[in-house]
Amino acid sequence: MIKTFVMTTLLVSLIFLMACSGESLPKDKPSTSTNIPTQNEATDTTNSQDTSAKPSSNTSFKAELAIDLESAKNPLNENERPALDVLEKNLTALVQHDHKLYRSGFVDDQLADAMDFYYGEQFQYTFSSIESIEKSASIKKQVHITVLGERLDTTTNSVEEVKMMYAIRQNEQGDWDIYTID
Repeated sequence: MIKTFVMTTLLVSLIFLMACSGESLPKDKPSTSTNIPTQNEATDTTNSQDTSAKPSSNTSFKAELAIDLESAKNPLNENERPALDVLEKNLTALVQHDHKLYRSGFVDDQLADAMDFYYGEQFQYTFSSIESIEKSASIKKQVHITVLGERLDTTTNSVEEVKMMYAIRQNEQGDWDIYTID
């Protein structure tokens, strides 16, 4: 009898905790991150947190890379700045539907295959800003760059906000490669 009561109480507690888990406290951002504004950010005071897809008209969506990468260089030292070139090449490949260029930035073909779900002929991207640039504390010569934008899925005619974190690392030969996109 007591065992049944304890199990029922435990089950009800777990259900209650799961129901309440939708609300979480904001996480502290690392102190090494840097926010990089876009050229249009000064005039745009609305900041949407909605990540759901919304219907759109293909004619109003403009695929483009609208990030000021020059201003993104400031938080990086001279040796880390080539990571931005790798980022720019990958983002340009997504905007221009250049599959070969997209795959060329990854550390190896296996990773490029795994990251292929970001690429698709049905997707059009607009990249608007860099949310943060962080130097990895645990991995030497790696930077994490978080990019914000929107993606149009032409098969469903819906637009969704995207937030992509690139982990870009320098290898032993001195080349910078993408190690993951999250």
